[in-house]
Amino acid sequence: MFVITMTEEEKKIVEGCIKGKSDCQKKLYLLYGPMIKGICQRYTRDEESAQDLFHDTFVFILTHFKDFTNISSLPGWLRKIAINKAIDYYRRENHYQVHSIEDMSEEPCASGKTVNETLSMRDIVGFINQLPLKQRTAFNLYVVEGFEQEEIVTMMDESASNVRTLISRAKSTLRNKIGQYMNKEDFIL
Repeated sequence: MFVITMTEEEKKIVEGCIKGKSDCQKKLYLLYGPMIKGICQRYTRDEESAQDLFHDTFVFILTHFKDFTNISSLPGWLRKIAINKAIDYYRRENHYQVHSIEDMSEEPCASGKTVNETLSMRDIVGFINQLPLKQRTAFNLYVVEGFEQEEIVTMMDESASNVRTLISRAKSTLRNKIGQYMNKEDFIL
């Protein structure tokens, strides 16, 4: 069995969080909160929902530290929990009702500028947040989080063909939105 070596700071944080020490919980929040919040924002449509998901995720993490083992890295364990909580959110929201962005960054638009020169990350995230919930979730899992399509099938409880279609439609929608934004319709994503 492979064991991940943690830094001394991570060990202190884990031990302190297991014991319920507020200073260690605060360090965890300060060190890993932005990563967790970023994951929550990718799977929700608005800031209020992202904040609710972030809060629920952090409470879950703090109450389940006893389950942490050294077979995974602390950031990896936190990321996995955040993604699983986001998938739970997706399932709740769905009941009632992604290759890389970097690949497109060097593609020039009609003005000769690249995406990196024209669009901010906020613009790109804004376009992603406009996608329908299923498309946004499939896209984020595939493109942003790097999961294989077979894993996404299980996570989303969708058929393989439906997951492929969701990702394809998300890419097409984003390509069109970004292309319109940049006045170029044959944009490659």
